[in-house]
Amino acid sequence: MDLKIAFCGDIMPGAEVAQYMGNATMADWLSGVSPAWEGADLLIGNLESPCVVEAEPIENKPSELVFRAPASRLQELVEAGFSAVTLANNHVLDCGQLGLSETLQEIKRVGLYHVGAGKNLAEALKPAFIPVRGVTVGLVAFCYGPAAGSSSPGVAPCDPTVMRDVLRSARVNSDIVVAALHDGLEYSDVPPAKTRSRFRFLAENGADIVVGHHPHVLQGLEWHGATPIAYSLGDFLFHNSLPHVTERNFSRMALGRLAPQEVRRDPHKFSRGAVLTVQLGHEKKLIQWHPFRQGIDLRPELSSGATHSEDLLRLEDLSVALLNEMDPRHSLANDIVAKAHQEFRSSLEFKAMLRLMLKPKWRYIPYGISWVSAKIKGALITKH
Repeated sequence: MDLKIAFCGDIMPGAEVAQYMGNATMADWLSGVSPAWEGADLLIGNLESPCVVEAEPIENKPSELVFRAPASRLQELVEAGFSAVTLANNHVLDCGQLGLSETLQEIKRVGLYHVGAGKNLAEALKPAFIPVRGVTVGLVAFCYGPAAGSSSPGVAPCDPTVMRDVLRSARVNSDIVVAALHDGLEYSDVPPAKTRSRFRFLAENGADIVVGHHPHVLQGLEWHGATPIAYSLGDFLFHNSLPHVTERNFSRMALGRLAPQEVRRDPHKFSRGAVLTVQLGHEKKLIQWHPFRQGIDLRPELSSGATHSEDLLRLEDLSVALLNEMDPRHSLANDIVAKAHQEFRSSLEFKAMLRLMLKPKWRYIPYGISWVSAKIKGALITKH
């Protein structure tokens, strides 16, 4: 077997990206980075935007945090070289159930493989089986939410039992299993400990390659046994969301308080990304990074010269940080998550917490049930 798979990060061809692109096609706009996947048998990215015909954005979120792009962009992704997209992300329902339905319909029409979201849980959990050069690649994807239900749309949840069962199903019918996980702390150089354990869980339960999305910045790569884990490939085609959310989301607010010099320390952090290629053959996996930067017009261009060297050194630093438990960025990430838990719990009224229990969104409250139990006990004590 001799197979080359290319991976990229978050794709969102709407909002400011669409304004800059104008009438350019995806192939035109990505011409400065497309050499990275030249000769690849598959190109896989995370589509973090509904691509719709008529569906409108939902109204219960700030407008700048709701994504939407025209369905025509999906055919352009195919023409740009994409083979498959993962849909397991927190924006998949930004245009409601209709938006997801239109996206799925157009994805199927243009011939893209997709995975990670669906009209119900069974559809969201279904692996994609991609035949290529005499072998079958099984692709699976998971996210912290919004989780699909037995009769409601959403993503494949990153529940351990669910992920193990899906990986087993993929392994039975695949020669290579690729797992994508949309999870982590946005804008952090390293994944929090619990996020890292989820990625490793995928490697331990049958994934040959694991890639991550969601932090919107690059994170490092580590080998877990024979499985490479790339925790975040950064934004591929995306606007800089940081200015929009610093006043609205406790995790970013905590980041600002605990690391106020972040942008000054690394001014290119939010424009830097990378395409990752994995060459498989003779029981070996060869990894290569292809760093790029998004320009002020949000157009990605492969790094070259001194910039290329600088970006590769940055990736090396991020990977070395994964191996060094004493690197202060680990405690920073864990502190931010802990503070986010605390702030979110403190901000919730009892009825709101019950609503979350009925329709869980446990990204930052893994001990939600324990919290409610404590609240109930406290109320009983107060009454007596």
